[in-house]
Amino acid sequence: MKSAVTRSDRNEPVINEDFAAFAEHYGCTVYPTRVRRPKDKALVENAVKLMYRSVYTDIEGLMFHNLESLNAAIIQSLGKFNDRKLTGRSQSRRQLFEDVEKDYLRTLPSVRYQMKERKSVTVMRNSYVTLGKHHYSMPKEYIGKRVDIVYNADTLEIFHGLRLVTTHHRDDTPYGYTQKEVHNLPGRHGSYEKNLDEIFERAAQIDNIVLLYLREVASQKKYPPLAFRSCRGILSLEKTFGLDRLVAACACASQMRVYGYQDIIGILNRGDDSNFLSQADEETINNLSLPHHKNIRGREYFSKSTTKSNRNNGNK
Repeated sequence: MKSAVTRSDRNEPVINEDFAAFAEHYGCTVYPTRVRRPKDKALVENAVKLMYRSVYTDIEGLMFHNLESLNAAIIQSLGKFNDRKLTGRSQSRRQLFEDVEKDYLRTLPSVRYQMKERKSVTVMRNSYVTLGKHHYSMPKEYIGKRVDIVYNADTLEIFHGLRLVTTHHRDDTPYGYTQKEVHNLPGRHGSYEKNLDEIFERAAQIDNIVLLYLREVASQKKYPPLAFRSCRGILSLEKTFGLDRLVAACACASQMRVYGYQDIIGILNRGDDSNFLSQADEETINNLSLPHHKNIRGREYFSKSTTKSNRNNGNK
């Protein structure tokens, strides 16, 4: 069958990769029967036929309202089938199993086998690979190289050729990032988390409003390098706009529920933070003088008297 044997061959048939992995997990060997040799499968096929008839006869006419009750009835019928003496023998299937096969069995693995899938991807320039819209870090020396991701519901393993490079716990959060510090991502030395903690310490010394806002920015950005740059940029605005306006802008942005460096810049340039400043600071913003430039005309240029005189000069 194709689900077990990909290509038949007299000397070495090709086994389906997933089926071979299943057998290896439980310590079994896949040994296909010979082609066009019905006797190779007769014993197994006949046992399946007899078991099916026995179980079907016992449960025929019964009504089951859930799968658990059906399985319980099948297990009970199967026990009777195995305890029944074989034709022409004094032993049952259960007795033969306990006398011949039981001592050769090994304990089952502690973890059940899970089907794994495979995907080939290229390591991106930021040293990440993507699976299901989530990004996983890789060592920087593999940038641009083709790798294979072997994954199941819990974990994923990343191979370069036959070499296992790294493993990650699977995370299906869209557009999220899973990173290992040992991968030393390109263009950076050290931990972004450690640097973010230092930024948070600086923010706490300024005001709790700034600290809470930066923590929310880091939470929204998710990707550690992007979160670090945004928080660092927000703190750097103190040099341009002053400490009080930075605190007011963070309070305004928190109320508006916008989180990012560009959002803070927009608030400061528009003066939206004025409602969060003291009266003296608000007057300072309102009294800021415009830079002198010939293209900046001001309201006087468009006053009625000025407009009227310009029109008269035009008529002359």
